[in-house]
Amino acid sequence: MSWPSQTPPRREWELRRLSGADVEAIARHWLSLPAGARYKRFGHILPDATLQRFAEDLDFASDIFCGMMSPDGDLVALAQAAPEWDGAWELSFSVLPRAQRNGFARRLGERMLRMLAAQGARRVRLCCLASNLPMTSLANALGFAMVRDNVFMRGERELEGPSIRGLRAGQSGRLRGS
Repeated sequence: MSWPSQTPPRREWELRRLSGADVEAIARHWLSLPAGARYKRFGHILPDATLQRFAEDLDFASDIFCGMMSPDGDLVALAQAAPEWDGAWELSFSVLPRAQRNGFARRLGERMLRMLAAQGARRVRLCCLASNLPMTSLANALGFAMVRDNVFMRGERELEGPSIRGLRAGQSGRLRGS
């Protein structure tokens, strides 16, 4: 057996803004979440058919999605920013169990906050179950002032004007050292 003279380029972890072309990757990501992670992300243990419908109905014109792609092309972490009625934005995250504890959600959160600031957003909210300690820790690391509200932790933070331009759909940012 002979090997090609050139070694194929090694793929890296890739953080990028997602678009309508990524609906199937988002659906696969959500469908790969175990029941406990689905409950933490959506507040319910949603069946596969509901998650598939959610993915098909995503609104890329209003919401912003960023994801962390593994070297083999899997969407292992996902962040979504959705506008609220009062001009604020709400952030949500999900990370596959095999990719947790690698800082991916923090990198996605930092990128999302820069992107929101770049487009003029001034207030961002986050809500999670009080029992979701990794999410509460992430919220604190991202500068959210978290307050317990019964079984939930709710937080809000103000954004300043942009200092770094966010990514547009189709752009990607390579991570070194990951």
